Amino acid sequence: MISLKFILVLSLALCFRAMASDSATSSHAEDKGHAKTEHGAEFDGMIVDVRDTPDDFKLPGKLWDSLVSGGGAAAGGQGGGHDKKEEHGAAGKEEKNDILIVWLPVEVSFSAKQSGILAHDSVQYNLPRGGGTIDVSKITAGDKGTFYLKFNLNEFSNPSALKVYFVSNAKKRRVDGEIFGAGCNVYFDITKAFHKINSGEGMKFNITDNRHISAMSGHFIFVQMEKDKVYLSQVEFNDSKNRDYLCKI
Repeated sequence: MISLKFILVLSLALCFRAMASDSATSSHAEDKGHAKTEHGAEFDGMIVDVRDTPDDFKLPGKLWDSLVSGGGAAAGGQGGGHDKKEEHGAAGKEEKNDILIVWLPVEVSFSAKQSGILAHDSVQYNLPRGGGTIDVSKITAGDKGTFYLKFNLNEFSNPSALKVYFVSNAKKRRVDGEIFGAGCNVYFDITKAFHKINSGEGMKFNITDNRHISAMSGHFIFVQMEKDKVYLSQVEFNDSKNRDYLCKI
C-alpha cells in the first residue's frame, strides 16, 4: 500500500473556515461593489470580502479517507470525525508518496427576484483559501419567499474533475407533511446535481417556516484531484438565530 503524508499548503497554516458573521461588515471585510462571476459576467450587487482567520472543523472519517485516497465517497455515509490538522496515513511496505493538499478560495452569492426576502437583493461573499462559514440569519430578511444560492469556483482549474459533497448539519423535521433536513453526521455525493443546478440560476431555497435552514445547513465540500495534489475548499452554512434546527452549534 502507498503511505500517504498530507502536507497542508497554506501560508497561514491550516485553516478550513472563515467566519462570515458580524465581522463581514466590519474592519475584517470590505464591500467592493462589483466583481466578476464564474462565467465572466459582472456581479451586480453587494460584494463582501471575508478576511477572518479560518477555524477548524471535522469531516466524517470515511469521507476524509475517501477524499485523500482519491476514491469516491458513498452517498449517505457516516463515520467518526477527522480534524484537518491531524496527519492520516496508511502503512506502506515499498512505496511512499507525498500528497499536497491545497486550499482554494471560493465565492458564494445570494440573490432574490423580489425585494424583502434577503437583507440585500444580491450579495456575494468572497471567502479566503479554505473557504468559510456563512450565517444565513444575517442574509435573510423576510419570512416568506425564495432565494438562489450560487458558488463561483473559478480557482479550480478543471471543473470536469471537480467533485462536490454535502455534509449535513441539520436535524430532520416535518413541515406541512414534508421532511426537511438530511439528518446528523451524514454526507452525500451531490456532484452531478450540483454542476447542473449551479450552471443555471443556482440552488433554490424557500424561507417559509425556515425551510431553507434545514435544507442548507452543513458543509459543501469541493474537491479536485490532480496527480499528487488534492485541491480543496468548503463552505458551511448555519443560522445563529435558529440553533434548534442544527445538529451541533
